[in-house]
Amino acid sequence: MKTSSVSRIVLSLVAGSCMSGAALAADGPDVIVGDLPDFSSYTPYNGIAAFAVGTTSCNVGNRNLAWVSTTNQHPVIGQNLYRWRLVNGAGQFEQVGASWLKHGFTALNGTICGPCSNPDGTGATLDPTCSDPYSAGLNGSQSRLGPRSQVNAYTGYYPYPFTASAIPTDASNTIWRRLQVRVSDVLPASNPGAWYFAEGHYIASDDAAAGNSVNNAAYRRVNITGTSTALTMSTVAGFSTQRTLPAIYGWTVAEPGVTVRSVVVPGEGTFNIAYKVTPLANGLYHYEYMLHNLNSDRSAASFQINLPTTGISDFTEFVNVGFRDVDCHSGEPYSNVDWTSNRTSGAFGWACTQTFTQNANANALRWGTSYTFRFDSNMPPVDGTATIGLFKTGTPGSINVAGMKVPANSPCIGDFNQDGGTDGSDVSAFFGSWENADSAADVNRDGGVDGSDVERFMVQWVAGC
Repeated sequence: MKTSSVSRIVLSLVAGSCMSGAALAADGPDVIVGDLPDFSSYTPYNGIAAFAVGTTSCNVGNRNLAWVSTTNQHPVIGQNLYRWRLVNGAGQFEQVGASWLKHGFTALNGTICGPCSNPDGTGATLDPTCSDPYSAGLNGSQSRLGPRSQVNAYTGYYPYPFTASAIPTDASNTIWRRLQVRVSDVLPASNPGAWYFAEGHYIASDDAAAGNSVNNAAYRRVNITGTSTALTMSTVAGFSTQRTLPAIYGWTVAEPGVTVRSVVVPGEGTFNIAYKVTPLANGLYHYEYMLHNLNSDRSAASFQINLPTTGISDFTEFVNVGFRDVDCHSGEPYSNVDWTSNRTSGAFGWACTQTFTQNANANALRWGTSYTFRFDSNMPPVDGTATIGLFKTGTPGSINVAGMKVPANSPCIGDFNQDGGTDGSDVSAFFGSWENADSAADVNRDGGVDGSDVERFMVQWVAGC
């Protein structure tokens, strides 16, 4: 009996995590990252550092995975870098680097994920339970690095041979197509206490066709040491490769209290959302969200949190608003224009500055990439929802996500004593506070207690909230 796609996904995740043999193998070919064993570092250029991450793949499925070098029937491999750090008492988690895609060329038959019994030995397939190593040096070989923009991660399709602008012959060639990171984002002197997470991610069309593409990424904590002219990436003792999990899960390792949720676009790819709310010493709350596009070709064009329907949104503050993306580079066609924030009475969010119709190469959140959104608010968290707006046309146009934490709206001003109703006791309580110039009577939040607060209170009191 053919298993359902959901069953295959669950089985694939179990197989990738346990690696315990054919009894747990997913139906079809199923490529995962078995290890991120080594790293290469290159001479920075114009404030940009470059690295490469070695990746050892495993086929934890029950069918051969195609690995033909001269066609589009081989995996492509992305490399990414993430950073966690404390800023003003709250954790911030960001993607700080991305590479082009290494094109596979020959599959060996190692045993880091299983016995690899009786492989065909042609190099054109990765057989069940077998593994294939690509060193960091190979994954940094620029001639085999192709653009992400030519790959549909949901189907695994890409044209071959890929097309790309030539590798420069000047000093900039040290960073071209490789895992690029701003030196300021990884320089130890500028990022005290920061944690870094390297990620490898495989895309293969036969793996995707089998419904096994949600477990193709893995991450590992890494050290970055050195100076602005020479930076080195290395492993961290006690932190091994975390198979079948993308690097967004590294945030849960760096900081307690982080929640991660997966979101499936019907008939298409998968997003992950991680978030945490941190109380600050100044009475505000820091809200940090990361949206990760695992493999959706439709991509994301907006992200918003939806405010509660109770209370008054006018006095819910959004300050220290931030957005962080990761730049495309080396001739990729995509825009790097930051998303802009927007507030309405019922939501706060960010959006790409152009629609797909306006510019197909606008700065949408594409596969294998994460964007971070943040702000501080005067209101504590409550249960709420978020909405992901999709970039490419199709149905649905957006996805609602439950189980999020969002700021509460300010309580009803007319119910000054917060007893659940508006009556004379609220008037007495307000004017008692107002006459004493208590800050609680500053209901319009302008920093003073005066006649404008009386006007605001009475309007809300008469309206009955």
